[in-house]
Amino acid sequence: MATGAPDEPEPAAAPRGQRVLALRDRALAAQSPLVQKNIARARQRNPEATPAQVIRNLERMYVSALTGTGAAVGGTAAAPGVGTGVALALSAGETLSSLELNTPLWP
Repeated sequence: MATGAPDEPEPAAAPRGQRVLALRDRALAAQSPLVQKNIARARQRNPEATPAQVIRNLERMYVSALTGTGAAVGGTAAAPGVGTGVALALSAGETLSSLELNTPLWP
């Protein structure tokens, strides 16, 4: 029995899952300004568009961007001699662009 020890239990360290979620939230928050620029660009291209039309244009931009980055990484990975190392480096860029395209707007 330790003397001078508080009667209250020591607070447990944050569970690992909470730390992972906090890290993910910071990464997504860093991408939000880029998402807002994409929305502004879509509105600039067609200033008279309704919100539904802007969303449809953003969906098209989304699919085009993901298809392009995926094709670039896949094509590089398939190239003999260049292959794995460059594909791994491009995968990091694809991950960031994917985060940018998938980040919801936060108030």
